[in-house]
Amino acid sequence: MKTGYEIFLMTAEEKNISRAAERAFVTQQCVSDHIKRLEKEYGVQLFERKPKFKLTPAGEVMLQNLRNIQILEKRMNSDLKDMAHGEVGKFTLGISTSRAPVILPAVLSHYHEAFPKVKISFCIEDTQVLEERMLRGDIDLFIGVNTDPNPGFCIQTIALDEIVLVISSELLHSYFRVEEIKMMQKGVDMEKFCDVPFTLSFKTGKVNRVIQEYLNDRKLQLKVMYNISDSETQILLCAEGICAALCPKMLLTTAYRHNLTCSENKKLYMLPINHLDRKLHIDLVTHSHMSQPMYIRVFIETLRKEVAEISKRNFLD
Repeated sequence: MKTGYEIFLMTAEEKNISRAAERAFVTQQCVSDHIKRLEKEYGVQLFERKPKFKLTPAGEVMLQNLRNIQILEKRMNSDLKDMAHGEVGKFTLGISTSRAPVILPAVLSHYHEAFPKVKISFCIEDTQVLEERMLRGDIDLFIGVNTDPNPGFCIQTIALDEIVLVISSELLHSYFRVEEIKMMQKGVDMEKFCDVPFTLSFKTGKVNRVIQEYLNDRKLQLKVMYNISDSETQILLCAEGICAALCPKMLLTTAYRHNLTCSENKKLYMLPINHLDRKLHIDLVTHSHMSQPMYIRVFIETLRKEVAEISKRNFLD
């Protein structure tokens, strides 16, 4: 990629000529000159200078296309280096901490049989961070939750998930009568749980965004004691009777295993939530308009199949 394009990308990302100059180790005048040359070459204005420095519609088009070129160059360089070292191929997959142990073992056990020499790196982050890394070309694909639309993304929803209330028998019985608990098997009214201690994910997570929208719509405020993004840790806290949690159903493996060996008062209830109708979209996200080598296409098909099976099992439980 020629220098002018690289300078433009830095300026678009920083939204500031001074910071772009620092990143590129050049003067501000040099940055301005490169941008002016590009604007003259294409006959368009790329940035609005006043009242706020920002991309014009033409600048947005250039940004998206240069990001695609940048990703293609990274892929080409990676593939050629692999060939030079006699390797079959490699790619980077983004996934959240909670979903990695649920999804990856089943997928990789099947995929490794067909492509034992393909190297896979994993980027473990929340969806919001993975979206940013995808746009920078740092990852080749990712599994996200309720991914925000973007022209640079090809988003395929491969499963739907729902959020349920997880709470120990001990904690539940300390707040409600037996008759009430029996009725809760069909669904709980969260209005009745405002005094119960909870653990929730951090507010930046996509799952927590759905939960917060639901609580705001119902004008509810939970008694949140701990903010922890990892669903397994949330469930373990519930198992100790410390608090309740709102967790995606696909991530309840730890809760099911706990119930197989625990005493009756330590049993975890996993209860549907009344009026929480919005499902979580489990998305497979790849780069738009980017062809994938065969070993990635096969990985995607294996991933789609296994996630569908995991989702089906959990909804039948």
